[in-house]
Amino acid sequence: MGILFVLFTYWQFNDLEQYDTEWWQGWVLTYALCSIISLVTWAKALPRWFYFSISMVALGVAVYWSLGIEWHKTVLYNETNPSGNESGGLIIIGVWFAVLAWQQKAVGCGSNKSDR
Repeated sequence: MGILFVLFTYWQFNDLEQYDTEWWQGWVLTYALCSIISLVTWAKALPRWFYFSISMVALGVAVYWSLGIEWHKTVLYNETNPSGNESGGLIIIGVWFAVLAWQQKAVGCGSNKSDR
């Protein structure tokens, strides 16, 4: 998934040229951080609350962005309204970090470790 987020980061530069996205720096930073966190997780697990927090924030913002989707038009790759693309990316982030949070719970079952 870290590699996928690297690709998402790269594609944001394409979105700048194609869609003239106003918040492109924020999306580049978001996907780059997700990539770094995913790669760090490969080496060392982070606390479960950390993954869960990222997941909830991403899904909450995805719901907010989805309010801007013009459902009667093309939802994805809409040059005048990128809300569908942005919501989709945030859902991927939210689901991925929920999986990481769940995985941490499964790994920690039966141990005496405090809630990570």
